[in-house]
Amino acid sequence: MNARIFLTGLFALSLISRTHSQYLHTSGDISSKTILSGSLQNDFIMQTHQSNNFIGADSLGGIVSKMKYSPLAAGLLSAAVPGAGQFYTKNYWQSAAFFGAEVLTWVVYAVFEKQGNQRTDAFQQYADAHWSVIRYANWINSPNGFQQYYRSGIIIGNPSEDVSKPWTYINWDLLNQTEEDIANQLIGSGFTHKLAPYADQQYYEMIGKYSQFGGGWDDAAIFQPGGYTRADMIANNGIGNVSPRFMAYSHMRGDANSSYNIATTVSYIIIANHFFSALEAALNASRINHRIQLQGHIESRRVYGDLVEFVPTLQVKYEL
Repeated sequence: MNARIFLTGLFALSLISRTHSQYLHTSGDISSKTILSGSLQNDFIMQTHQSNNFIGADSLGGIVSKMKYSPLAAGLLSAAVPGAGQFYTKNYWQSAAFFGAEVLTWVVYAVFEKQGNQRTDAFQQYADAHWSVIRYANWINSPNGFQQYYRSGIIIGNPSEDVSKPWTYINWDLLNQTEEDIANQLIGSGFTHKLAPYADQQYYEMIGKYSQFGGGWDDAAIFQPGGYTRADMIANNGIGNVSPRFMAYSHMRGDANSSYNIATTVSYIIIANHFFSALEAALNASRINHRIQLQGHIESRRVYGDLVEFVPTLQVKYEL
């Protein structure tokens, strides 16, 4: 009888070492208990021979730490797709929250980026229709402008101010040299910039930002008696007494920039969502790993007479 009990005990110890992946995860109780028994021989036969999930083991009453989730994997998953690391660790509500924030912010970003592009197209078309570099050059070469500094040859040929693609009739180097002469020789004249080449981002910014370029708008000569003068250019502390179309264009540019600014802010939120989702996923995986403990031991029960059967049990402790 003693020999039988001894052999049965050896079988039980072997069984415990092969049941590493069997545990019960409970959310309401701090700990729970699962009996992996029946007939000891049948239990032993039914067990797999894999034991890769445990770090160390104790044969009788030993506490085993279990590495359930990889913090690195959780962090990398959420860094790539916010919420993926939380889904990996089975925190589904957090996963939905981070992923929902990702979808929402990308939608908002796309909306305002598209709006900014549409508004940019609109103000550029407005500028091409109502502002002419030929008109601007003619204004410089007028009594209201800076006629004495005008360089012959700035305007190529004799095109009208409303000609299609007026920028193709301008010697840009001569125009910029003239602007530089005025700025250097007439301090306080209001000339502060050299016009950027056509289609450059700075080109569209300058003509609606600086009063220096107010003479190029097609309503500059008619919005007030006498037209747009040097005095108008430096009026209002340098802001200028500019024409209505200048002001309308300036507002259009401001609206486009506002849309882009919102899109930029949302892009920062997107980056932050990736970062915090990755950080939370890695920390949560680590917390889960430290909260799980497995304890295995053997329970004996009398079957009949002097026959005793040893039942291996596995207890999972989950600390909240």
